[in-house]
Amino acid sequence: MNHHFLSSLLVLLSVEYLGVLLAVLADLVSGLRRARRENRPCSSRGFRRTVAKLSSYYLALFCLSVVDAMIITAIVTLDELGRASLPPYPYLSTLGALSLALIEARSIAENSPHSTDIFNALKLLSQLFRMKR
Repeated sequence: MNHHFLSSLLVLLSVEYLGVLLAVLADLVSGLRRARRENRPCSSRGFRRTVAKLSSYYLALFCLSVVDAMIITAIVTLDELGRASLPPYPYLSTLGALSLALIEARSIAENSPHSTDIFNALKLLSQLFRMKR
């Protein structure tokens, strides 16, 4: 493995981990805004839930990254033998980070005062994609 490949891989993983952090923080902010809008107090229990969620997300993402490291090592080894069929890429970490960010995006949409409009627009978009096929 060359230095450029490893540095690119580390940058990609850093962006994925940072993206999950930003998504959780955005969800926290939207939850705080909703609580203020509904005149509910912000308790430490909610903040602890956010920290617990973030730690469980990072644990899952780290596990996916470990499996990706094993897969990438196998692909690079097979490539040196001339038998690799996939490019070395952190497939599972990317999919996991994307899934976690989408979960948080849905949570943000649920906290939005325009949540009904957002979900109606998503349903319409889904119907349009189905009709296009």
